[in-house]
This record gives sequence, C-alpha cells and structure tokens, in this order.
Amino acid sequence: MVRVSVIVLTWNHLDYTKKAMESLKPLLTCDDEVIVVDNNSIDGTQAYLESLSSLNGFLSPVYLHLSDRHLSITQAYNIGIKKSKGLFVFIYDNDLEIVEPGTLDHMISVFHDRPDAGIVCPHTDNLIGRLRNIPGPEKKFNRIEQFHMKHNRPYPVCPSAAWLIRREVIEKVGGFDERYEGYGMLDFDYARCVMLAGYTILLDGFVFVKHYGSITAKDYDIQPMLRKQARQFNEKWNLPAADIRPVRFRGVEND
Repeated sequence: MVRVSVIVLTWNHLDYTKKAMESLKPLLTCDDEVIVVDNNSIDGTQAYLESLSSLNGFLSPVYLHLSDRHLSITQAYNIGIKKSKGLFVFIYDNDLEIVEPGTLDHMISVFHDRPDAGIVCPHTDNLIGRLRNIPGPEKKFNRIEQFHMKHNRPYPVCPSAAWLIRREVIEKVGGFDERYEGYGMLDFDYARCVMLAGYTILLDGFVFVKHYGSITAKDYDIQPMLRKQARQFNEKWNLPAADIRPVRFRGVEND
C-alpha cells in the first residue's frame, strides 16, 4: 500500500524545482511515490527530472509524465491524481521548500486526530489575502472555512500550494474541474467541493513550508486569466459578481 503520492507540477524554473525536490527527499519513505508532471519545460528541467532516482537519495519511486505540449494546470493535476495510488495525495508546487523534517508525518497525524478532515494545509508564507496572517503554532488546527466566514468570504481562500488530501475525498469528489485552465480559482473551487461533500479543511499550525510565491504564475498573461476564472467560478456557483474578489499574486499587479 502506498502511503503518500506526491504530485509535482513543473514548467521551467529549474533552480526552484531542484530546491523543492531536494527538500522533499528526506521526508519520503519506500512506501511513498512521487509523480512529476512536466509541462514541456525547455530549460533543462526534464533532464534533471529524469536523473531523479534511488541513485541520488530518493527512497520512493519517481514517476514522470513529460508532456510534449502545454497542458492546463487542472489537466496536469488530474494526470497526477489519476496515476496516484497513495492513501494521501500531496499537491506540492515546485516553488516550495520544506524546512521541517516532520512535515508530512505531522500533517498525516491530523487526519488520525480528525476523521472529518478532507484537506490539511501547512502554515506557509507569500500566499494571497488574509491566509498569510492566519494564526500559527499557538493553535494546532484552524478551520479554514470558519476563518474565512469571519472575513465574509463566500468561498474558502485556500491556495493549493501544499495540500495533503485524503484518498477518500478524491474518490468522492474526483479531480480538479478542467474548465479552469490556469491560476486563479481552481483550488478555491475544489476546496468548496470538498466542504460541500461534508469534509473539513484544516490548517496545521505546527508545520511551516516555505513558499517563494507564484513563480510559474508570473509566466502567464495573468490578468485575463484571473478575470475569466472569476466569471467561471461565479457562473458555476451562482454567486453575485460582487462576491468574486480579485486574486493577488506576489509581484503581479492586479487591475
């Protein structure tokens, strides 16, 4: 039985990918697996990924999907999810760096403590909106949905930079909605689906993961993408346009 399936999406930015993968390596066991979906990188990323194996310290097998065309973010996530076999799926962006050795083990322990948990997020930085300021280690668990209800959010602002998802949730909810082609609302949409399926989304305040901040998002023409996804989200959930607030990325100005 596979314990954790780590799903990593890559598209260029080799230096960040190396940092992300090296920091992930000590957390993994032979009971885990890593699935990397590369989005047609041209900067040496694919050659680096092909070099990853037990020869350079990975105890878990590393499976690669090297695309010869540019996939949407949701298509890439879903390729990884369909290939995964783990009891938990860890969505791990390539602009992250794990800084604490017990990160995965502690996040898994949250599921054992809380049978209602569907997604567990680590405390991290350089995220959008008020989630940056959510209480940290002084509280073990924070309910994401309650936190955002307090701030009058119509949906949980819970970026998927480092989500740990229970397999049961994926079997019930499925993968990401592929109508969302890029950054903006895809993770908020999925979080909403998870909540409506009866699960809780928790932030593990005892765990911190370094996030360098929407590195790949800056390679897109981000403003039209954000506006399009806001409209899609609004139409899908029948929300007034006023409830769709701009998503802000670090270093990317919104209109």
